[in-house]
Amino acid sequence: MSPARPSLAWRHAVAALAVVVIFALLLGAGLAPLTRAAMVVGLGIGLWATGWLPQWLTALVFFTLCMAAKVAPAAVAFSGFESAATWLVFSGMVIGAAINHTGLGERAALRLGPYLASGYPQAVFGIGLAALLASFVMPSSMGRILLLTPIMLTLVERLGYAPGDPARSGFLLSGIMSSFLPAFAILPANVPNNVLMGTSEAVLGFSPSYGHYFLLHFPVLGLLKWLLLMGLILRLFPAAAPDPHQASSAPATAPEGRPNLIMMGLLAFAVVMWMTDAWHGISPAWIGMLVALVCLYPGSGLLPPKPLAQMNLEPFLYVAGIVSLGALAHASGVGAALAGYLLDVLPLAPGADAGNFGWLAGLTTLLGMLATLPGIPAVMTPLTPQLAEVTGWSPQAAVMIQVLGFSTIVLPYQSPPLIVGLLAARVNLRHAIRVTLPLALITVVLLWPLDYLWWRWLGAF
Repeated sequence: MSPARPSLAWRHAVAALAVVVIFALLLGAGLAPLTRAAMVVGLGIGLWATGWLPQWLTALVFFTLCMAAKVAPAAVAFSGFESAATWLVFSGMVIGAAINHTGLGERAALRLGPYLASGYPQAVFGIGLAALLASFVMPSSMGRILLLTPIMLTLVERLGYAPGDPARSGFLLSGIMSSFLPAFAILPANVPNNVLMGTSEAVLGFSPSYGHYFLLHFPVLGLLKWLLLMGLILRLFPAAAPDPHQASSAPATAPEGRPNLIMMGLLAFAVVMWMTDAWHGISPAWIGMLVALVCLYPGSGLLPPKPLAQMNLEPFLYVAGIVSLGALAHASGVGAALAGYLLDVLPLAPGADAGNFGWLAGLTTLLGMLATLPGIPAVMTPLTPQLAEVTGWSPQAAVMIQVLGFSTIVLPYQSPPLIVGLLAARVNLRHAIRVTLPLALITVVLLWPLDYLWWRWLGAF
């Protein structure tokens, strides 16, 4: 019927052959533990980057190879299931399903719709701005995306953008990417930011303050990058204004009643608890799980009968897999070995601030493609004293350079929140790559030099 089918079958066959070959080598080649771990990490990254297997299936391949070939102990191979990020995904899926089932998404769409319906650029900027502002009050990008996605799906339907319409992809990508890309410049708003804060405290004895972090990174890597993101989406996904006739065909009022009011109260509780997590110390994941348990409780009326049977658990498996891969890269020494090797060959020198800035930003970006974004501070922070000595920078400047790396997304697989948002919103992975690749190039060519000048002006070195 279509030439796409043989192509897809060919990709699946090549992926299967790669898995078989790697498994055979792991069983019989007598390789060193570091090499064995590097092979499994490389296979996982390759399959996630190419999309030649579904993301959830690649995660299962990773788990199976780690255990069947004894590449890593179970505590490392399945560490993703111990991660708060994984359970935040699960709770977000439950909360998102409850938002749809109770009609709360429709209510939110009714309120926001009139502000977005005046034109396609207004819709893209409006949903992007709402997601960006949410980064200041909700501390987890995963939670923001999973909370906003069902609302965005309702909105895009009301605006009249059907599946296959470029405007639909542009609108959804604006909301999803605005939920996490600018948030790398807001200290508690993304997981890598918090890992950097924790590892800095543990290794170096100091932790960046909110204000210093914000001033150093948000003007260029946050606000300016967000504006470029909006322009890029409008350029890549041009579309007509929303169809007011199709939008007006939606119900004039959203469902109301006890389940709707309960869901509103639960969301208000979650947002308040997320905003005050520094005070009470409860992880956003377990706040989300408390809300999810209420939604799942029999007779609550917030979800249909047998809710898990109707849920798509692919994002849950994917995040568990990608977090476990990062743990393997760290525990096995693969990430540290790569970083150490590159530090030995990079032309770093005291006084060469521009060159040091560019080389280290490139190193951390490359490391993020191997060890995933939260793995960058886990690997690089222990190397900070060495970096400070080689470059002549202060330890504060040497540790802050990591932000340029984990805020530069080259391919979607690097960011679990992005992949989860794409899966939940049914956005084609290739559409996301059309945004991440050119935005990464623009970041390297334009934003990194501007950021260097900004650091110089602030006297950060």
